Amino acid sequence: MNQAIVETRELSFGFSRKKVLDELCVSFPESEWAVIAGRNGVGKSTLLRLLAGVLFPKSGTIVRAEAARQEKIGFISDTLSLFEDWTVERAIAFHCRAFAVDRFDDRLFTRLGLGQTVRIKNLSAGERAILHLSLVLSQQPSLLLIDEVMHMLDPYIRDLFIEALIEHMAAKRATVLTVNHTFSEIEKIPERLLVMDGGRFVVDEPTEALGGLMKKVISREPLPEALPCFFKKTDGIYKEYYIYPFREELRAEHGLEFQDIALAEIVKAFIGGGYEQKRMA
Repeated sequence: MNQAIVETRELSFGFSRKKVLDELCVSFPESEWAVIAGRNGVGKSTLLRLLAGVLFPKSGTIVRAEAARQEKIGFISDTLSLFEDWTVERAIAFHCRAFAVDRFDDRLFTRLGLGQTVRIKNLSAGERAILHLSLVLSQQPSLLLIDEVMHMLDPYIRDLFIEALIEHMAAKRATVLTVNHTFSEIEKIPERLLVMDGGRFVVDEPTEALGGLMKKVISREPLPEALPCFFKKTDGIYKEYYIYPFREELRAEHGLEFQDIALAEIVKAFIGGGYEQKRMA
């Protein structure tokens, strides 16, 4: 197994009286692409900020390998915030000084037909995302933290963004952690899915295993209580039931048609189940 690039040990954090993370223990090895999902407000972005060193734990620890020292962490916030009145050229110069970057690669940015004299406030969200990515890649990071950015990119820029991440991972054995709400653009890429709820991860599975662990049943009749139904949609004549964890023995035991589902639908079911459990609490 690859060495851990970063891990948390009983990590807790909160804002005022609201606890966000609750003694969270998790480890991310080098050269892994992991996706963090979950309901709005459960702490996904907070965890990335803690790993990036933007926030500091209330208790517990974050252990980073030497390869993931501060200057080798690339963090792209969902706000894509930069100094609005700066030109691209000034932002690049500042970033290179702050992170002791000798050479800045502007190829991604110039592929959009933009020069360095344009002001940041005049950039689109996609152009800002590519600028941010170019800045953090200039650090040659070993740990990349990407917070809910991809859904706001048009298809061309999204492809540029993802291809650049994949190339950097291959060249530097970097670890990539992304917070995502949409998955169609990266369906086959992540190796691991983590679903957060209640300040901890309630799901932590290899993505290749999830197709076997969750199945869907469509039925006009309620399912037997013995089935492990994690989430259901009961509006309309035909009901949808999401079975997790699924076992092959269930086919013979219940004589139902268990359908395979894609990663995007699996994630929706996990998130929907989280809302359902919150409602019933």
